[in-house]
Order: sequence, then structure tokens, then C-alpha cells
Amino acid sequence: MHRGLREVCDGRVLYLDMNSFFASVEQQRNPSLRHQPVAVVSHAGSRGTVLAASYEAKRFGVQTGLRLAVARELCPSLLATEPNPALYTATHRRFMMILRSLFGPEVQARSIDEAALYLAPNQYGSARCHELAVQIKQRFRQQLGECIRCSIGIAPNSFLAKLATNLQKPDGLVEIKAVDIPEVLARLSLTDLPGIADRNAFRLAEHGIASPLHLYRASADQLHKQFGIWGQYWWWRLHGYETECGPGPPKSMSHQHVLKQWLHREDEVWPVVARMTDHLIHRLRRNNWRCQSVFLGLSLERAAPLLADYRFPSPTSQYFTLIQTIEALLRQFTFPLAGSVRKITIGFYALQEERNGLQLDLFDTAIRGESLSQAVESIRARFGFESIRLGETVHLHKNVAKEQIGFGRIRDRH
Repeated sequence: MHRGLREVCDGRVLYLDMNSFFASVEQQRNPSLRHQPVAVVSHAGSRGTVLAASYEAKRFGVQTGLRLAVARELCPSLLATEPNPALYTATHRRFMMILRSLFGPEVQARSIDEAALYLAPNQYGSARCHELAVQIKQRFRQQLGECIRCSIGIAPNSFLAKLATNLQKPDGLVEIKAVDIPEVLARLSLTDLPGIADRNAFRLAEHGIASPLHLYRASADQLHKQFGIWGQYWWWRLHGYETECGPGPPKSMSHQHVLKQWLHREDEVWPVVARMTDHLIHRLRRNNWRCQSVFLGLSLERAAPLLADYRFPSPTSQYFTLIQTIEALLRQFTFPLAGSVRKITIGFYALQEERNGLQLDLFDTAIRGESLSQAVESIRARFGFESIRLGETVHLHKNVAKEQIGFGRIRDRH
């Protein structure tokens, strides 16, 4: 058995999903925004992108990813505000302090706006779980403010508890008991399950699994035979077994930047890409992680996105190896492009911890590369990130390509 598995017990996990978190924090900060349609946007220009929307805005169809101009067509009274990452992070820390004061160390931050609470055996049971959930909501209202609401799911494992948070928003409280799992799944589509996107749903459909209920009713042996360990994990999750082993390192980290001014030429795009890569490598090394795969994506105006990736023979965190690889990925795209570049995404995947130090090969270039990387980090640790800049990025303002909302940075160690 997988070391994270536990017996199925109703009411073992509470899962919190903060409702429209970034927009709600802005409404709490600024009373004039309360009960109004609000969008947190990448920037206030017509080419800005919606990063988060309040529930008042969502009623008009405003969603994450929409262009601000389109969002204003849907909701002419929309109030746009630029992001305040420090405020969102501070609010995250405050609600985590409240949770840990109630539950101790058995609280895991899953993202900046989500957390899982693992209850002790003497707290299992529907009545006790509902009592604790109400207590959490009351504490949030008293200590964070009336605008900061959350949906809470209760279930035998964290997956089903997270799923329960999506069944009632905002300010929801839903329990999924083991006996009710088939009934709940019968009302959902495959893409309603956290972790299953369109591509996964298509793959499942090719094997005759067209709904969550079909997936639930398939045997563990069948799923393992057809999909390997991925299928086995889905059987465990849907049947109430806990497969999470603890926080651990994330599997990936990424940096996404919506451009205020769209770019056209390679010599315009590369400095921004280099700047973003530099920020991401800095995060990687500060957390003592390495990555084995890298990804570069360019979103274009009225054209299909351009995507490229590369997998290293072994994990690395060396500045110049990673920057040169991202540069090589950019050169795979033929300029001039089919459309202007409006958004850039860079990702590092297959992360590993450097628990036992770097296993450098014996070639001088690898040793020199790591020595240079360590020197860069030492200087930045003493004098700040901006004390060293890549030559290609010297002409850029220091705020160009700066991360606007650290969606995945809560689990970073710095």
C-alpha cells in the first residue's frame, strides 16, 4: 500500500477554498468596492487581463483570463484594480495563523487561497466537523473582515473535500460521506474533478470512461492496467483513501507575464523572457530545488500559442544552463510571428530537492557553471536581487516581468 493511504473515515478532512480571494481582499481593503463588480487585472489598459473577479462580476460572465475590454463589454460598471501581491500574501498568513491556532500543525497550505485540515481521530464525525467549520467561518469574519469568505468541504480524504468546496459557492459548507460518493459523482462531468482537464477527459473517454461515475465504478485493476499508477491513484481518491503524503516540494514552478505593450520582434521578446527566467531561477535556487524540464509559451493575438519544452538528462539549477536552454527554445519559433506576443509563460518541471547536494559530473564546464551560479546567489543574498542583471535586460525597468500574484509561491521556503 502507498504510504499515504489511510482507512476511509467520514469527516476526516476539512478543505478550505477562499472565495474570489484576490477580489475579496481588495473589497475588504477598500469599502467603496464592496458589493460592486470588481476585477483584479494585470494592468488597467484596454489590453489588460482579468486575474480574478468578485462574485458580483462573475454574475455578468466576467472570468479569469478575459481581456479587460471584453469584461467591460459584459459588465459596463466593472471596477478594475491592479494586483497587490503583498496584501494577498499577508492575508494568507493571517488565515493560516487562525487555522493553526485551532488545529495545530495538521494544517497544510495547498495554495495562496486553499488549505487542508487533517483532524485527529477524536474529532471525526459529521456533527463535530460542521461545528469546526462554523467556528472557522466565524473567526474569519471577526479577524479578517466580512468580505473574506470561504467554502469548506468535509470528506474522508483531501481530494473529495476539495471537490466538495466546488459544490457550493460562495460561503459554502458541504460534506461528502463515503456512502454518498456515487450520488455526488453522478451529477458531475469529468472536468469537474480537480486535476482532470480536457486532455485527460479525452484520454479516459477513449477507454470507455465518460463520466466520474464510470471512473468510480471501474476496478482498481482495470484502471491500473489501462493508465498505470495514474489510474490506481484515481481509484484511491474517488473511494475515499488519502493519497497525500505531506506538503513536500511542489512538482513545478512557473512565471507568467501579461504584457502591457505587445511585442513583435525577437529582440523585443528575448529580454523579457530572460528577465522572467532570471527571476524563476532565483526562486529555484533559494528553495534548494532543481528542475529536469523547462517550458516556454508565447500567447499571440488572434493566433495559436507557441509552445516548446526540453528535458535535461539530469536535474539542474545552474543559471547559465537554464537561461541558455530557454533562449534555445525561443529560437525554435520563427520570427516574424503570426501575431503580436501578448503573454509569456515560463515553467520549470519535475522539481527535486537538493537534499544530498548537487551531483555534478566531472567535466570542468559543469563545475564552473555551478560555481558561477553560487557566486550570483551569494552577491544577491548580500546586496539584493537587482545587484546583478543579465546584459540583455539592463535596459528594462526593474518592474518589467515582475510576478504580479504569487499563485504558487506560498510553498516556497523564502
